[in-house]
Amino acid sequence: MSKETDFKFRSATVEANKGIQAGFDLESGDWQATQDITQYKEQAKEDRDRQEYFGHTKGGYRKMATIPDIVAIKILQDHHLDLHDPSFMQDPNNLKKLKTILLSEYRDLVVNT
Repeated sequence: MSKETDFKFRSATVEANKGIQAGFDLESGDWQATQDITQYKEQAKEDRDRQEYFGHTKGGYRKMATIPDIVAIKILQDHHLDLHDPSFMQDPNNLKKLKTILLSEYRDLVVNT
């Protein structure tokens, strides 16, 4: 893809070189977005290890997964689930679908099942 059509998404919580790298080909209309999710996988593993050592929280919420934006975008594209929609977590069916997707496609990001 041409350098003139490359762009980056940045966040205050993600280092600039670890943000989403994207590009758009003006001739074909193709686009592509990538992100290094290594740090997210490491954080999920650390959360699982910490939970294994200290145990589950009693009576409270538990973290299901660590989901980078690029994965949330892919889930929206492939499964039509908008994880960024403020009402997403209010629908138990959304959570069931998300759990199934995470366990089958993004197991390394899962903290609790």
